[in-house]
Amino acid sequence: MSKKQVQVGQVFQSVGSANGRSWRVKSTFNMLGIPHAQVVSIEDEGDSKTLSCLVLVDPDYYRLIESPPPGSVAA
Repeated sequence: MSKKQVQVGQVFQSVGSANGRSWRVKSTFNMLGIPHAQVVSIEDEGDSKTLSCLVLVDPDYYRLIESPPPGSVAA
């Protein structure tokens, strides 16, 4: 299991498509003991979704393209 942490402000890009959409982490929370992140599209801020943090740190699905400033809170 990955020890990578998801932080508010990080930006992840979808993997597997030529123009993968980028998603900024707006908040993190636990649902049934599993860490999740609420993300919003960089291209369309009206588009948001909830993802498991395990999916966000899985390089088969998303890649980290931008990190938040130092001192941000991790999930």
